[in-house]
Parts: sequence; C-alpha cells; structure tokens
Amino acid sequence: MGMVKTSFWAVLALLSCPCHLAVILPLLAGTSVGAYWIRHQSLAIGFFTVLFFFSLMMMFGKRKPMRSGEAESCGLGKTGNGHGVCCVPFRTNHEDE
Repeated sequence: MGMVKTSFWAVLALLSCPCHLAVILPLLAGTSVGAYWIRHQSLAIGFFTVLFFFSLMMMFGKRKPMRSGEAESCGLGKTGNGHGVCCVPFRTNHEDE
C-alpha cells in the first residue's frame, strides 16, 4: 500500500509541476476549470506550485516512526547505540608530539 501512495504523490507532483503548466493549461481549456485557470493564470501558478511542493513533501517526507529507545540514524563517524548519544568524540593523534 505504501508504494501505491508514493506513486500517487509522484504522479501528482509530475502533473502539478509549475514548468508543465504551459502544456496542462491549454489541454484544460475546453473545460470550465481550465477556462478559470487560464483567466487567472497567476492564481493557477501559485496553486500548482503549492500543490507541487506539498506532493513532493508527501512523497519524500514520510519516514518510519522511531521505536522507543532507538537513536536517530547517524552519518559517517557516528554511532547509534540507542542511548541518545550519537556522535563519537573527536580524537586527535598525539603520537608525533
């Protein structure tokens, strides 16, 4: 089910991308909604831009919730031991002193 939702948001992001409005608005020109969007193009650009970013957020923003006692994922040089301590202390090499 998760893949279907992600695919839906991906298709919606593709269709609502502001750079595609030059193609989409003339295709909708025969409808009453299309006539409204062509008449108020600045409103259409704003609406589709917001819809585009919202669909991107829904497509990429969903993350699995963390279980209790689990630390956030850490990048290179960090450890996730589940104690809330994520970073390894910075160590210097003092052998050459």
